[in-house]
Amino acid sequence: MESRNSSRRGRLIASAAAALLLAGGITTIGLGLHAEPPVSVGTIAAPSTPSAAASPDPGPNTTPSAGPATTPAPPAAVPPAALDAGLPASVPVRLEVPTIGVDAAVIPLGKQANGEVQTPSGEPGSPAGWYQDSSTPGQTGSAVILGHVNSTTSDIGLFYRLHELSAGQTITVTRADHTAAVFTVDRVDVYHKSTFPTVKVYQNADRPEVRLITCGGYDPATREYLDNTVVYAHLTSSHPA
Repeated sequence: MESRNSSRRGRLIASAAAALLLAGGITTIGLGLHAEPPVSVGTIAAPSTPSAAASPDPGPNTTPSAGPATTPAPPAAVPPAALDAGLPASVPVRLEVPTIGVDAAVIPLGKQANGEVQTPSGEPGSPAGWYQDSSTPGQTGSAVILGHVNSTTSDIGLFYRLHELSAGQTITVTRADHTAAVFTVDRVDVYHKSTFPTVKVYQNADRPEVRLITCGGYDPATREYLDNTVVYAHLTSSHPA
């Protein structure tokens, strides 16, 4: 446990947990990855509440059909003037942020028995996670999407480059109803955990917005991330996906 390799692994996958205030109460979201059992803080768990986006494919339909199958047409693009009213609810299934190389599946996240919000797997290539008690991306309100800054084997995770985003760049969330909600970044803020403005970050917006959240500010002395990076963006267009 004291070898050089073990020390390096601990440095790469150390992380932190942030206490987040969402509509309806205070919720803890653990974004931590920990190298050494028996450390139990920031446990990574799979979503406990399945959704249509996460359900397995039941396979081809074997029931005889009287005629050829038809595929429903995807919803039409929403006129710009109607965007502030938001899109109908539909769970997210994919997240794309081209400027920082993000193209990943999105899974729903519920709460653990202790009230902490679940987080995606910390394995390499793990998906982003949408907190399913927040708005769906494109609905009026603040949709919360989490991603790890590192992984269990590397210091480069899904949201490793999140801090590089800047105002005017775009985020696209593909939804289960075959619409793509396109958000434009307003700003990127970095907060120290000890002064994290929970109400400012997590209160519901009066228009469709999304928050992308990860850790930052790695401290090699403590092997912890001391900050949180938060990207604020608002809905600017939608189109069939």
